[in-house]
Amino acid sequence: LHSIIKKAELIAKRNVDVEDIVCKYGDKDICMLADSINLIRSTMLSFIESTKGNVITLSDAIDKLSESANLNEAGSEETANSIQIVADKANEQLALVRDNLALIEMNNDQFGIVNQSIKSIRESLDESVEYCKKGIKSLEAYEKDMNVISDNLNKSTEVLYEFNNQIVEINSIKEMVVDISEQLRLLAFNASIEAARAGESGKGFSVVSVEMKNMSDMTMQSMNAINDILAKVTESSELVTSSIGKCDEAYKQSSTIFEEVSNSFRELGKQSLAVNEKMSDMLKTYRVIAQNSDESKQKAENVFSASEAITERTKSIVSVSEANSKDSAQITDNVYMLEDMLKNITSVIKQFNTGIRPVNKNREKVVRIAFYSMLDNYFWYGIKRGVNYAQKELSDNNVIITYYSYKNNIDERNFINDIKKSIDENVDAIIYPGFLHYADNELKEAISKGIKVFTYNCDCDSDIRRISCYEPDQVEAGILAAKAAAKALGGKGNIVIVCGEKAVSLNKTRYESFVNYIEKNYKNINIVETVDITNDAQLTYQKICDCIKKHPETDLIYLTTGMQKQLVHAIEDCGKTGKIKAVIFDKNEEIFEYIRKGIVYAAIDHDSFNQGYYPIVLMYNHIVDNVALPKDKILCKASIVDQNNIDYQVVI
Repeated sequence: LHSIIKKAELIAKRNVDVEDIVCKYGDKDICMLADSINLIRSTMLSFIESTKGNVITLSDAIDKLSESANLNEAGSEETANSIQIVADKANEQLALVRDNLALIEMNNDQFGIVNQSIKSIRESLDESVEYCKKGIKSLEAYEKDMNVISDNLNKSTEVLYEFNNQIVEINSIKEMVVDISEQLRLLAFNASIEAARAGESGKGFSVVSVEMKNMSDMTMQSMNAINDILAKVTESSELVTSSIGKCDEAYKQSSTIFEEVSNSFRELGKQSLAVNEKMSDMLKTYRVIAQNSDESKQKAENVFSASEAITERTKSIVSVSEANSKDSAQITDNVYMLEDMLKNITSVIKQFNTGIRPVNKNREKVVRIAFYSMLDNYFWYGIKRGVNYAQKELSDNNVIITYYSYKNNIDERNFINDIKKSIDENVDAIIYPGFLHYADNELKEAISKGIKVFTYNCDCDSDIRRISCYEPDQVEAGILAAKAAAKALGGKGNIVIVCGEKAVSLNKTRYESFVNYIEKNYKNINIVETVDITNDAQLTYQKICDCIKKHPETDLIYLTTGMQKQLVHAIEDCGKTGKIKAVIFDKNEEIFEYIRKGIVYAAIDHDSFNQGYYPIVLMYNHIVDNVALPKDKILCKASIVDQNNIDYQVVI
């Protein structure tokens, strides 16, 4: 009872950073009083920590509201000043719209003329195309006739060539006839000689000789006449051949010219068709332009109507703007009131001793602290809120706190470059969770340059000479879980422990401290089995289900690691809701819901808010006031979230 009174006096003095009262005696009234004092302390502590988080939320909201009010007020004034300009511009707009409507009407008339011209051009082009087609057909017929003439000329040339060959043959026959005539002449001459010799008896032969001579002369004369005729025929044949050759040459030249003319006609036809297609496209475009012009006219008329309406509404806007300006001034006054309320809330919070507080000393030189954190679940968002509160609390102390966050494993690789950046900026301190190992070499470099390194949540490897570490007290967490389990069971019942890999010191410590406390203090509580699990979610769920079926007498399950969802689903799916309770670690909105449903009796939390807040304050006090830090570790206290304080939890 004396211990209870002492704790009550401390709490009355607003010191809530005290240990829970442990009731070692059997007096129910005293134990109930101790539990009540503990509940008041824990509830008050939760409320204060939640309020700290809400201070950040409210502060951010006030800043945004203040900025919005200032912008709104300035905007209202600017709007009021601009209304007259708007009115003047609206009148100018009306005049411009009228002029624009007149121009649109003129454009429509011109479009009609253009449309008629395009139609006329298109009709002319259609006629040109038809003429080109007819010309091409005539040329093709002419080309066919010319080909017939060419064939006839070729045949005539061949006939003349054959005729010339026959003349040559006739000439050769003429020579033979001349030879025969000469021989006849010679024969007649010989015959006349022989007839003279023969005398009277040769007179008949003499007559023959004379006739033969006459025939020879006549043959010679005939052959000379034939010769003259052949000469003339040959000359005429040569003239005809020459004429045909010239005709053939002229035909070839005409054929070339004809081909060029034909090609020109065809090209002209193609171009006419192309121009015709372009004119069709132009006509379509014109129709679109004409349609757009009509729409533009309609819209211009709408703008005209709207401009008239704007002119009418300008007057009402002036009055609204004046009222808005008054509202903005009222909002500004409300913001000032909120700021005063926030200062009062902060002052009330500062009256309570919840642990470490920043020293009042400061130095002229800026204190630069770089804080590194994961940001992938509820726990780390709580740490961010603690960092934000430290920033708020130290905002007047010449402190710059730079917050770096990583949402996944890929982001974590930026840790190296961020540490290098902090080194380049010559920060005074680096605060980071000890499990981030990517930048171990860079952290050693920072330490060698005089930058103080502080770890939180878990410690780093021993070869990194950090100044101190702020991490959860896992022994206390295991004991707190054991107390919650005993309370849930009323001091007797059966427990199954679901334990994460014991190679991880966190799981091993939570397991051993829980078991030791239960075995030492609660003889009527039995640990019926320990189920070892890994990070395999499906396998974990199955193992828990199998254990529940194996041990139907189970009253409570204690979970040392994650997999809270798998545990809850196993209890529900096995039909044990309300029959088996659970004690787990961590907190988030899902776990809050499990507690409200009664599936989870209690969740052990390692005060994520203060894991973000305390390391900054500890380093600040060390830097500006040389406050010594334990080289070993500073242990973060654990707390319980259950039905008694669930409604005070901050929902992020």
